[in-house]
Amino acid sequence: MKEAKANLALNNLLKEVTTKFDANNTVAQLAEIRTMALEEADPTIVKICRLASEFIEAKGNFDIGYVAEEEIGDMSDMEYLLELMLKIDKPANREEIQEIRDKIKGELY
Repeated sequence: MKEAKANLALNNLLKEVTTKFDANNTVAQLAEIRTMALEEADPTIVKICRLASEFIEAKGNFDIGYVAEEEIGDMSDMEYLLELMLKIDKPANREEIQEIRDKIKGELY
């Protein structure tokens, strides 16, 4: 994201989910990040924040299986998504976020 405030919010959430995943807190922070993305007019971030929040509210977690499926490493799906969001300016990261978006949609709808 462009604004330092938005990147700080992403980094703070990343630190929290790395140590302990709290569904309610994560949803609340994603809502704040979504608001910042609306201000920045970034529809990709706006959409993924909403869908991720809906998924967490429905399932109580963010275990979508993306990291395991892609054999990315030993981070959680939420950690990986936040890492991508922090570097959204790279076209490959934006594409991966869209893949995650589609995976979430498939699970929810």
